[in-house]
Amino acid sequence: MPLPGCSISVGLDGPQAFVRLEGRAAAESAPAFEKLVVRLKDQGVRSVVLDLSRALMMDSGFSGTLSRLVGAGGASFTLYEAPQRILDGLEDHGVLDQVSVLTADLLRESLPKTDSVVLEAASKAEVLKCCLDAHRALMALKPENVAKFEAVERFLSRESDKLLGSATDPARSL
Repeated sequence: MPLPGCSISVGLDGPQAFVRLEGRAAAESAPAFEKLVVRLKDQGVRSVVLDLSRALMMDSGFSGTLSRLVGAGGASFTLYEAPQRILDGLEDHGVLDQVSVLTADLLRESLPKTDSVVLEAASKAEVLKCCLDAHRALMALKPENVAKFEAVERFLSRESDKLLGSATDPARSL
């Protein structure tokens, strides 16, 4: 079942993957995106072209996940036809310096055909963990992000602790 508001398709060309994201690049889709990129890296992909031409928005949970994936090494990322509002957000978070940007006028040939990928929806615990890790990465990336995301990080941390606590403590789950 596709994730609400997000669809991802992939095309491979040797060590390069073309990942088209359509709709909302938001926290609820970040864990599935991360799993996909890790799988592509495991298959030998060293370069990811992320086609954002049909992306409506990208929230801090997704941009932090992108930053973590870039920081983990193993693959470079190029953003293709990203809308200005997404580029502005990535710049504001400090992520834009980690990636390359490509526009259609600089493309020598058309992007390869991509096939839709079925992404399983992540559990609440997976989304919380991914979002918490993403915001911590953004805070570590740029000092100004601490003031922006400190309250979010505390909230996510508390929610994660509550969720994990209720899963391991039968008395709390009643």
